[in-house]
Amino acid sequence: MNITMVIDELDIGGAQRVVYEIARNLDNEKYRTTIICMDGKVDSLLERQMLKEQEQGKYKIVFLRKSLLSCINIPIKLLDRIVKRLLRFFLDLLILPSLFKELKKSQPDIIHVHQRGILAGFWKQSSKKPMLATIHTDPSATFFREWEKIISRRLVRQKRIVMVGISQFNREIIRKHWNLGDTNARYINNGINLHEFHKKPHETFTFINVSRQDKNKNQSLIVRAFARLRRENQSIPIKLILVGNGDLHQALREEAKNLETENCVEFTDGFVENANDYLAVSDVYISSSYREGLSLSALEAMASELPIIATDAGGIRDLARDNGILIPVNDEDALLNAMKKIMDDSELRQRMGKISLEMVQGYSASEMAANYADLYQELVNQQSQ
Repeated sequence: MNITMVIDELDIGGAQRVVYEIARNLDNEKYRTTIICMDGKVDSLLERQMLKEQEQGKYKIVFLRKSLLSCINIPIKLLDRIVKRLLRFFLDLLILPSLFKELKKSQPDIIHVHQRGILAGFWKQSSKKPMLATIHTDPSATFFREWEKIISRRLVRQKRIVMVGISQFNREIIRKHWNLGDTNARYINNGINLHEFHKKPHETFTFINVSRQDKNKNQSLIVRAFARLRRENQSIPIKLILVGNGDLHQALREEAKNLETENCVEFTDGFVENANDYLAVSDVYISSSYREGLSLSALEAMASELPIIATDAGGIRDLARDNGILIPVNDEDALLNAMKKIMDDSELRQRMGKISLEMVQGYSASEMAANYADLYQELVNQQSQ
């Protein structure tokens, strides 16, 4: 079976890692996988790893031309909002011929799209090939550009696409957003490689967050709560590790410095190849997002036997149950109290960590890929009937 996956690019992100885990876990003898990236290369750790595996024949990666936005000398933040929207509108239109060419060349039996890859839906209008889209967060945030909204609405109205949520919570949002029934709204849990994680002895009590550092992930909440916790516990060695990079990386460094916690807040120099090494020397994982689908980083923390503190921001509630504490979104006091509770109660912390490890066994990457393979086969069989 020929599978063609279409996504924006191969930067570090949840959607990109799901594409990677599906592609690397599918049986090469049964499936021929092509990954089409709408934009050019980004030289991320993930992209470099995938290019190595491409050389081994695991799958094929195709990069379309870069968005012309990267060639504009005027900083995008200086462009008027309306001008920027119009520019993106026409640039997306210009990239469609290249996308259509590569879709035809890949000869797909099924098309699996993620994020901006929904633009492949325009090619489907003249093709009978089945299509599914994985929705990694709230649908309104997933397809927010004009052409994405147009084609996603058209495909749903024509019942020519299956929308897949990455958690049961996400599927319910999808169903309500597009008024879909069970046939066209499914869910397949995200998965990770469970065998990569471990624990190491360490002396300093450590909180950790592993994520892109941007407005949605809201790590500023963690920095502020940690600063208060540090002031209240001057005699106890405690630490915060923020693993990742993003638009707010430098701002978070400055905030930690202004709050006089720079000596006990560790920032990695961008994204790291082995975040599991940092999880191994940590005690509690914190997710502070405004919006989440099903956090791969939280799954990795669970595989490292860590309790979870998370804002009640979507599919994360499927993970932070008896193994952690859910708090309201952007509630600094609630986060501080949760941090205190887990830090002060070693018995509770150990019990939550063991529950995390038990729960995460149902979230393996191989099982996720197998579930997608089953759905691919089901949709192809339906198409042939």
